[in-house]
Parts: sequence; C-alpha cells; structure tokens
Amino acid sequence: MDAIKKKMQAMKIEKDNALDRADAAEEKVRQCLDKLERVEEELRDTQKKVGHVEQELEKSTQDLEAAENLLQEKQKKVEAVSEKLY
Repeated sequence: MDAIKKKMQAMKIEKDNALDRADAAEEKVRQCLDKLERVEEELRDTQKKVGHVEQELEKSTQDLEAAENLLQEKQKKVEAVSEKLY
C-alpha cells in the first residue's frame, strides 16, 4: 500500500511539473504570437512607406524627364539664337 501511495505521489508531482511546463510553453507561445503581430504590423507600415516612396520616386522621375525636355528645348533655342548672332 505504501508503494502505491508513493507511486501516486510521484505521479502527481510529475503531472504538476508537466502542467507547469505546459503553462510556461503556452505563455511563451502567447509572447511569440504578440511579437509576431507587432512585427507584421511594422512590416505593413514599412510596406506602406515603401509604396509612398515609390510613388514619390515615380513623380520625381517624371518631373526630371519634363525638366530635361524643357532644358533641351531651351538649349536648342539658345543654339539657334547663337547661330543667328554669328
């Protein structure tokens, strides 16, 4: 009878330890999921920023092309006027 009580006590301690480890593992999973959620949110924010920067780059590129075209036109006019003067 004592052997059975000792075995049951040992099994209870083993069960309690297993439950403690399970609780610790669940807490770690919750922490990891929280961190994952924060990282995903940060990623979405970064992707939005990249999208805005890409739009700004595209607009700046278009503005640069327009300015280069205007400059070429002005240079041609200057060359034409210079040829008439000489």
